[in-house]
Amino acid sequence: MNGILYVVMTGCTWKDVPRRYGSKSTVHRFHLYLCEHGIYQEIFNELLNKGYDLKKIDLSHCFTDTKDIPAKKGGISATTVIKK
Repeated sequence: MNGILYVVMTGCTWKDVPRRYGSKSTVHRFHLYLCEHGIYQEIFNELLNKGYDLKKIDLSHCFTDTKDIPAKKGGISATTVIKK
C-alpha cells in the first residue's frame, strides 16, 4: 500500500517506485486488484461516512464547475465539441 501511496503523492511512474516498497510489478498489480474489486471505493465511502459522523466534512465551501454540464435548451458543452 505504501508503494501505491508513493506513486499517488509524488506523481512518479510505476517503474520509479522505490525498491523498499516491493517490485514495481507487484505494487502495480496490487493497485489494479484494488481498482477491479472496488476496494478504493469502499475505503473512500468509509472515510466519507466517518468524516460526516465526526462533523469533519463541511460542504459549504464546495462548488461545481458547470462548463461540462449541457445547457437546458439542448446546447452542448465546449468539451464535447473539442472531443469530436
